[in-house]
Amino acid sequence: MGRMLTIEHSPGAIEVVATRTASVPDAFWLKLQSEWGTDGRRPRESVDVGVSTFLERLHWLPKFCRKYRVELEWRGNAKNLVSGRQLVRRSLREALEPRDLVDSEELLDTITAQRYRRDLRPFQVRDLVSLASIAHGANFSVPGAGKTSVAYALHEYLRSTQGIHQMLVVAPVSAFESWETEAIECLVPSPAIQRFQGSIASGTQVLLVSYQRLESGYAQLADWLASRASHMILDEAHRMKRGWAGAWGRNCLNLAYLATRRDILTGTPAPQSLDDLYALLEFLWPGSSNVLLPSEVTTADEASIVSNRISPLYSRTTKSELDLPAPQIHLHKQALGTLHGEIYAALLGIYRGSFGLSRRAQFDMRSLGAVTMYLLEAATNPSLLVAGSHPSDPISFRHPPLEIPIEADLDELLRSYPSYEMPWKFEYIKKTVGRNASLGRKTLVWSNFVRNLETLRQFELSEFAPAIVHGGVIDRDAQIAKFRADVDCSVLLANPAATSEGISLHHECHDAVYLERTFNAGQYLQSLDRIHRLGLEPETETHITVLCSDSTIDEVVDDRVRQKTERLSLLLQDPGLIVMALPAIPEEGLMGKVDLGLEDADAIGLRAHIGIE
Repeated sequence: MGRMLTIEHSPGAIEVVATRTASVPDAFWLKLQSEWGTDGRRPRESVDVGVSTFLERLHWLPKFCRKYRVELEWRGNAKNLVSGRQLVRRSLREALEPRDLVDSEELLDTITAQRYRRDLRPFQVRDLVSLASIAHGANFSVPGAGKTSVAYALHEYLRSTQGIHQMLVVAPVSAFESWETEAIECLVPSPAIQRFQGSIASGTQVLLVSYQRLESGYAQLADWLASRASHMILDEAHRMKRGWAGAWGRNCLNLAYLATRRDILTGTPAPQSLDDLYALLEFLWPGSSNVLLPSEVTTADEASIVSNRISPLYSRTTKSELDLPAPQIHLHKQALGTLHGEIYAALLGIYRGSFGLSRRAQFDMRSLGAVTMYLLEAATNPSLLVAGSHPSDPISFRHPPLEIPIEADLDELLRSYPSYEMPWKFEYIKKTVGRNASLGRKTLVWSNFVRNLETLRQFELSEFAPAIVHGGVIDRDAQIAKFRADVDCSVLLANPAATSEGISLHHECHDAVYLERTFNAGQYLQSLDRIHRLGLEPETETHITVLCSDSTIDEVVDDRVRQKTERLSLLLQDPGLIVMALPAIPEEGLMGKVDLGLEDADAIGLRAHIGIE
């Protein structure tokens, strides 16, 4: 056997295997290892290289094969990877150049002649035409613009014109219901749709899988994608913005090579850093994101240039185009109770002394993050500071409360707080839910802390048959269905980390109350869109109430969130992508996780509140 380099790839595998015969010169092999790396296991005769690295660093291979007279042998799916890369580059060049769009009337005639039955709004038709006119696309329309309906319309067009047979949707679990109900409402007959739980039924046309399940189900998902011409969609695609550095991004990027058509959906694509766009574009156009994005962008003007450069690759509907009646947002401020106020003041004093010991600690965001959590708890319900070990343990407040003992130890009073006082926010929530229930209106109550939600569910709001959704709730779909359909259920208790995406409640609920908020303005805006989105009747009044304890961290949060939401709201009217903050999603799961959204400017306000400047 002569000088031979064998390159082998199995469909769905995340690595390519390069193997040499004994006669291949060491100089050639050293060059291969310098370009593709080595795992250290068998570097003398074989090297495993990641698919992305292999495709990005192919340029040297033809020249060195000629120089050292090395022949190539392609095995398995390896040659298809290379030809697919060439197709991606050609398709990207075509997408970036001026082009004729698909005729909208012909497109609509095509999909309605098949299964599509929903009437699309003009802006949705525009987005659909834009996406159908390129090989792969991104729908960056604002939350509530009907991106799922447009996605099904696009899939139906691809099914008719390109022979696409099936669709894999990667989405947060909270969005599954939307994909299922939209399939029924948009397509007649509706497709065979399945939630991936470890196996895939024969005949499945639409497969839903969560970002968390990609890792364990990767082999089956890869085989299914590769079995037929497939359409792959990432919903809430900003969840994989870590790209190759995170498990969610890595699995999405590896599966991308197996899909005939790729699309991403997210209403919050504009990043705090343009690096956040790298993974999203890499999924759509594997190996091309470094061509589309510069190595560094430092100003808003440069970000605008990048936005213009990639504008042919995405569609976007702005908030104003939805023509929704504006929500009425109320800030309700109230002083803490006597004991509550003493506890909060004591906590501030402790932190003031602690941070005063070290100037470095004043600028430690991790320390400030922990302090923020405790102050948010203390401003709403100081019992959280010393409650049981499990976050879902409810707290029972005594009715009526005991008299506060004279000269009692503050630490002991804190531990017995539920016996002496109920936080004013809980009293407000109970009155508000009761008033709305008497009027036949349902209320959505938001809290970042699971114990607050469970306390309200089991004690303070039990008479209103509450539904509840947080990271530890198994029957979330049943809870949401209960809130929608059960006339006795007047309140949904929700955690933003588990409910701020993918759920539509605007037909059943027009009142929301925030027990507390964090500095994460992006998550706050997403939660607003659960009851304020496309489909609202013009005369509908949406009421949002934010509870704020006087002279506490609540005021700092309100000031910062107000500034951020004003900025973000302006950006949501912009058709382009301007620098702003993406909501961060912890890959290790949602249970018990609170995304504080802390930025440097937030830390300045927090330190001033504590009194350590």
